[in-house]
Amino acid sequence: MKHQLIRVILGCLLSLPVLRAGGEPVVSLVDETLTYDVIYKWGFINKVAGYATMSLRNDGDLYRASVYAQNAPWANSIYMLRDTLYTTMTKSGLYPVKYVYIAHEQGKYKKDILNFKRQGNIFTAEAVRYKRATADAPMTSSTISLEAQGMTVDMLSSFFYLRTLDFDNMKIGQNTTVNIFSGSKKELLTITYLGKQKVALNGSNLQTFHINFTFTRRGKQSSDPIDGWITADSRRIPVKVEGQLPVGKVRALYTGPNP
Repeated sequence: MKHQLIRVILGCLLSLPVLRAGGEPVVSLVDETLTYDVIYKWGFINKVAGYATMSLRNDGDLYRASVYAQNAPWANSIYMLRDTLYTTMTKSGLYPVKYVYIAHEQGKYKKDILNFKRQGNIFTAEAVRYKRATADAPMTSSTISLEAQGMTVDMLSSFFYLRTLDFDNMKIGQNTTVNIFSGSKKELLTITYLGKQKVALNGSNLQTFHINFTFTRRGKQSSDPIDGWITADSRRIPVKVEGQLPVGKVRALYTGPNP
């Protein structure tokens, strides 16, 4: 449940410019902070269960981004969520350089650090995981090596890379697949374009691009599909994302910029 919730939250945090076929950006990338409400629905429960904030900053030849997600106070008794993700990626090619994932949950602690290298079309990463099972338990660590051929991203930089797709010129059903590294495994991430669709939000009907995300590992789907909607205007703001949990459904809705 925790892993799927984080993926759904991340599905709404897309903020790089979309590129046309010739490479000219449709949206100018600027430093910004975007905020979202995370709504949990199960039976008669349909209320804001958490919040997510994403910040993006230019830094020379690099982009640096972060995401912070936390529960609303009422949901803490159900499941404590305090997660932070960081990514550093190159401006040219959007190749990941470093990824950090920090999780605090009901006394448990986990921190994954991935340092990426690229040689031609081969991507590798040394993944170090620090873990503490309870608040009083000792910290343990483990290291694994990951390798893939073809474009490779991490859990946060993936959504920046996907925004470079030229949705205006894509056909319904067209998809793109990339490798994705997390703290302990390699998966395939496939994004499928589902066409334009109106989305009602804050009293407005917004024209959006509807897209779908799926994760697979060793040929098998590793989590339920996630649906996302991003505005089909010059800003390309992600306004809505939905995904299934083992119990109930979670939805993230855009609440506006927070400079």
